[in-house]
Amino acid sequence: MDAVRVQPGAGKASLRKIEAGPHTGKGEGPAAQGDPDPYGSYYFALEINGAQVGHFQECSGLKNSSAVFEIEEGGLNGKTHKRPGQSKWENLVLKCATSASQFLISWRDLYLQDLYAKPTMGAKDPGENDMSRDWWGSTSGAISLMSNDGKVIRRYSFKDAWPVSWEGPSLNATASGLAIETLEIAHSGLVVETVA
Repeated sequence: MDAVRVQPGAGKASLRKIEAGPHTGKGEGPAAQGDPDPYGSYYFALEINGAQVGHFQECSGLKNSSAVFEIEEGGLNGKTHKRPGQSKWENLVLKCATSASQFLISWRDLYLQDLYAKPTMGAKDPGENDMSRDWWGSTSGAISLMSNDGKVIRRYSFKDAWPVSWEGPSLNATASGLAIETLEIAHSGLVVETVA
């Protein structure tokens, strides 16, 4: 498994270069595994604390960026100096079709009721009807990108996650589309892993 780790505030990012010899079987990555095709964007799932909690229609926010400070130097009119500022991670935004499951809205509801707990050892998987505050105390998760046969090929792991907002579907009696719910998740950084 190859990982590219970028953590804010760490000073220097620790990067491992993934080298793949196309169609040669050398190096690492999909080409080295006999699959030269690029990854599709349509088959992915959300994992929370190691448990897969659902498949989604859309996911955005897999992004980090830095502020740019522009410095104008007197007498130098041909350019502006640009220096890096504070870095940040975007919130994840997930959209899914409304179903009988209330798993994600129950997670958000913990915050509305001030039931969010500190990390607890020995936490358990809550299941569909058990929103244990012990299990939700310290929330990690991942967006798992999968191949057509359902195998995880890349994982975008995050930690210190909490639900910023939940939005119900927009309803329209004249429409024929799916009812879509939206969940926004804040976190403290991503670790990108290519799964062999």
